[in-house]
Amino acid sequence: MRNKVSSGKYVHTLFICIVICIGVLITPQGYAEVSVEKHKRGSLIIVGGGDTPYTIQKRFVELAGGAGRARVAIFPMAATEYDEEAEEVLAELKWLGADAVLLNMDREQAQSREMEKVLTGFTGYWFLGGDQNVLAASLLDTRALRTIEFQYEKGAVIGGTSAGAAVMTATMLTGERRTASGRINEDPNAVALRSTVVTPGFGLLPGAIIDQHFSRRSRDNRLVSAILDNPQLLGVGIDEETALVVRPDGKWEVLGNGHIKIYDARRAYIVNEDNDSVGASGIRLHVLPRGSQFDPKLGRLGSWRNQSL
Repeated sequence: MRNKVSSGKYVHTLFICIVICIGVLITPQGYAEVSVEKHKRGSLIIVGGGDTPYTIQKRFVELAGGAGRARVAIFPMAATEYDEEAEEVLAELKWLGADAVLLNMDREQAQSREMEKVLTGFTGYWFLGGDQNVLAASLLDTRALRTIEFQYEKGAVIGGTSAGAAVMTATMLTGERRTASGRINEDPNAVALRSTVVTPGFGLLPGAIIDQHFSRRSRDNRLVSAILDNPQLLGVGIDEETALVVRPDGKWEVLGNGHIKIYDARRAYIVNEDNDSVGASGIRLHVLPRGSQFDPKLGRLGSWRNQSL
């Protein structure tokens, strides 16, 4: 009897091991390590610049509570000077039924308890374009940004365009490129290691690095260079008039008029490390048209939803 029991335990243990091994084999390799936001109650709407289409603005207002309920703070600090874009976005969001206001703050104001109290009253936050480095310098590690993050955890929507898109990730492209010797890289089309300059961003989308105005400004090579330096991150290139929607369930959705390209270098390898012209193999590319959905954890394109212009 003792031998039969031991034999049964052995068979049971062997069965469990086989099941585990099968599970490992059928799981897409390299995708389980993606850092995505899990079970967040809020959403992100990340626009690649240009004019923001009505469909994107409408979704933003809906996620902020809908017409008559949405309260939106618009941040224009990325612009080098106060321009017409801020007033246009303000008017458009109000036309959609949102109670929208402009909040132009410096770092000292962003650290104040008064601003912290003000920011708790909003259901949506929108970051305008310009220079993402100015946005990061103004808000990173401040009471204001912590309050916005807390509201996001409670269900608020955070959106941004151009510079306001680039700043969403934990690792942010500054827009600068340098050679191995530290000089500014005069060739914007080069794919080179250690050429893209990055700095900390807001960290709302930690598993990715974003490049905006993607097709119009031919930034494929810049983004490929960035992910070869940071292969743990998904490179997300967003066209103008196009938005990446990051839903509370962690799935991604595409709105607007263009495409989003996703570069995945987690299984890539460097062929040669020439500082001026690197070679690499095994980079995966996903092309996401409007209306498509994407699972960043599985690295898989999903279903389409109808979208009216």
